[in-house]
Amino acid sequence: MANTGQRKSSIPAWLAGAALFWAASVSPEGPGQLLFGGTGAIVLYGATRIMRQNRDEARKIAAANTPSGVYGQARFASRKDVAKAGLYDQDGLFLGVHDRKLIFHNGKAHLLTVAPARTGKGVSVVTPNLLHWQGSVFVTDPKGELAGMTAWHRHETFGQKVCILNPWGLHGLPQHRFNPLAVLVALYEDDNQRRGLTGAVRDLALQLVPEPETDAKNRFFREGARKLLRALMLYLATREDPATNTLPELWRILQSTARMDDALTDMAGSDALGGVVADLAEDLARLKASNPEQFGDFREGAVQAVDIFEPSGWLADCVSGSDFDFAELKSGATSIYLVIPQDEIQTNGAWLGLLARQAIDAVARQGGNNQVLFLLDEASNMGRIHNLTESLTALPGLGVRVWMIVQELAELRRVYGREATATILSQSEVVQYFAVQNHELAKELSAALGNRTVVTNSYNLGRSMDDAAGESFSETGRPLLSPDEIRQLPRDAQILFVQNNPPIMARRVPFWEVIPWQDWVNTNPVEGDPPTPWPKYRVKY
Repeated sequence: MANTGQRKSSIPAWLAGAALFWAASVSPEGPGQLLFGGTGAIVLYGATRIMRQNRDEARKIAAANTPSGVYGQARFASRKDVAKAGLYDQDGLFLGVHDRKLIFHNGKAHLLTVAPARTGKGVSVVTPNLLHWQGSVFVTDPKGELAGMTAWHRHETFGQKVCILNPWGLHGLPQHRFNPLAVLVALYEDDNQRRGLTGAVRDLALQLVPEPETDAKNRFFREGARKLLRALMLYLATREDPATNTLPELWRILQSTARMDDALTDMAGSDALGGVVADLAEDLARLKASNPEQFGDFREGAVQAVDIFEPSGWLADCVSGSDFDFAELKSGATSIYLVIPQDEIQTNGAWLGLLARQAIDAVARQGGNNQVLFLLDEASNMGRIHNLTESLTALPGLGVRVWMIVQELAELRRVYGREATATILSQSEVVQYFAVQNHELAKELSAALGNRTVVTNSYNLGRSMDDAAGESFSETGRPLLSPDEIRQLPRDAQILFVQNNPPIMARRVPFWEVIPWQDWVNTNPVEGDPPTPWPKYRVKY
């Protein structure tokens, strides 16, 4: 075939040569001049043919070097993608910087941030949004920095009511109170809402004694502790002294045998809730008499659940009265900070989870279109928020968004289990990762980014110097970013998964690089004044 190709390619030149020879022999100008012109024609023809062959070869090489996408078409979002998603509009929640422009997300559903400790979550995620977000906000505040830096601004600039729950009295900040059991008295005293009392008590008991994903063998004892808590909470809510309807009083009854006996006797004579309280007392008294050891186990579990609220502890005064109602969040003009020392989160984090659950319930009951943001820093150290995953599906329709901030996905799975964590991820319109160092998380993130198709070239130089060199092309798949590449990203880099968009490689910026945020923030009560560089970005209000 090759030979045939060569013969075919020589025929036009042979014909042209014969024609020129004949013309030269009969030409009056002599053969030399005509042969000179003929030779030029042959050279021009050959050059044109070579150019055409080179052009075709270049096209083939370009086509071979263009990935087909058969192994994946993963890519990062372009500026056009980000603009189409509306992320350059300065509304909603601040995410960072892409292509030298600030980006925001103005969706309705939830967000999740995953980043290790001491990597700038406060200065690049939480503080900027407290300075920018003008709707109501409920924020957990380890160390009290957020309230110290942003509460004054939210009150003075946005005109919001600011409440600071600060049981430890950090930084001289206000010390407002909220009684988690007050809602029970309100339900009991409202004829139209009274039927919801037992359900509210059941939810409270599940929040105080959560049911883990594992350890099913001890479920019987946890349920026994919850039953005791339910009975005593109904008793406190329905007796004629609402002022004693507090968690410290509940602890007193559980801790003292004499108080417990008095409570059971008092409950037995109650006609509240159509005799439900009396029936519960009868069951507990029977168990106490017939199986005191089992009753003691239930009682011990209940005591452990409310131990952080014991009367002489830090939380006692904070939960013994209410200076506001969580329902005020739905007014659209309320900011609530839950302040706790960093070293108390492990021990007293359940207080954060209890109040977060009650605040979510309160705003869900209110209705209305005003948006509420729950900024839950240290979300995995708050204990399991009862029914959170179920609530996440309904809350966006009520104008409520939850932004959970955790150090590792593994922590979330430890608290909520793999299934519930998958639900949290699926219900989050934005998932933000930065400063990833955990290898397992880096592998998981690499898989989530997907694969792209790449073209590889190989060369065959032949067996001798006379052999022509050959080039071949093949395709393979590789991750958009490998786990090692993820761990080696610059410190200010972040990866954003925004629903229905390619992943976004963006930058994080601290609030002090943005006007007017750098002017709105107060001094950090822990670390002092922030840096004051020349601002790089501006938000218009």
